[in-house]
Amino acid sequence: MLPGRAASLAASARAEVFSGRRQDAKVNGSRKKPTMQHIADKLGISKSLVSRALAGDAQVSDRTKEQVRLTAMELGYPINSSAAAVPSSRTGNVAVLMPRAHLRDAEFWGKVVGGTEEELHRSAFSLVLGCIATDEPVKSGLPSCITDRKVDGAIVMGRVPVGYIAEVLATGIPVVLADVMADGLKLDHVLADNYRGGYEAASLLLQKGHRKLLFAGDPGFSYSFAERKRGAERAVAQFEPQDGTEAPSLSFVDSALLEDQWLTLPGEEFAAALKGDVTAVVCANDSIAFAALERLAELGLRCPQDVSVVGFDNVERCEWVTPSLTSVDAGKTTIGKRAVELLLRRMEHPEERPETLYIATEMVERNSVAEHFNNFIKQV
Repeated sequence: MLPGRAASLAASARAEVFSGRRQDAKVNGSRKKPTMQHIADKLGISKSLVSRALAGDAQVSDRTKEQVRLTAMELGYPINSSAAAVPSSRTGNVAVLMPRAHLRDAEFWGKVVGGTEEELHRSAFSLVLGCIATDEPVKSGLPSCITDRKVDGAIVMGRVPVGYIAEVLATGIPVVLADVMADGLKLDHVLADNYRGGYEAASLLLQKGHRKLLFAGDPGFSYSFAERKRGAERAVAQFEPQDGTEAPSLSFVDSALLEDQWLTLPGEEFAAALKGDVTAVVCANDSIAFAALERLAELGLRCPQDVSVVGFDNVERCEWVTPSLTSVDAGKTTIGKRAVELLLRRMEHPEERPETLYIATEMVERNSVAEHFNNFIKQV
């Protein structure tokens, strides 16, 4: 806001106060009672930041506080001057918690954390990254920012066992889960629509004429993997073959977890799974898909001429592997942003019911999928 604008607002607001007129200003052309959201919309900031500015939060700049106060006066929003004078007990920090192994997967988790930081910055919060030591007892596995309550809220990401999440919740800190499902805990969740993504991946291959599909990935590895497999199974079960084409089938091969926490495909098991005339592979994530491309090359099979491959997550590497990988985009940045929105709402309204948000997936087609002409029916 320009200095002249601030001065004009101040003069107008003071004149209205001293003249004794009602402070119910017109909002969007009507005589609606002004709210924090109206102030936020007028200034182009978040409602949470308005709330913190009016409360005198020490983490909010004096300039922002003044802009919010003057806009509130202009709109006729009642200001509690005594509350604004009392320093806030908030730290202005939000923790992002994940297993230490996830730090190695910057292609996926870097995007989620990036979206989180962007949205936190917009609301004048700082991000504190903390690792949960899932190989240690629950009490000692949490970072000090949680045990010492140095944050105002926490976003838990990834494959974190429920016991650790429950321990974070027990501190009284508001908690939101991103890309993790915690059965039995009433918490806000943000997840990719993994079921729909798995359905779309299998449907694409079926539409290309493939009938012998293979799902690669351990559904017990995570809730996301299980949902992706379930979606692929549903697509195959619902598919109605045209006259003269065979009914589709979906077989399964497990993935393996390496010591460095990367997922791969055991060569012998994958080769055995392909012997059933499989022409297309739906992979539970891109890491498994990259391993599938390597295994196919080792077996002397070409992708996509012999076997088509679809990944899931759409990490950057999909663009520069050979062939470039068709993959389901999981909305990584959006997951991070929506998690922040839910957390700020939870901090302001702790009594509201928890929500589960599903972020829509999107199929990104590249060069790893080809039509299978033995079953492909051309339009007449």
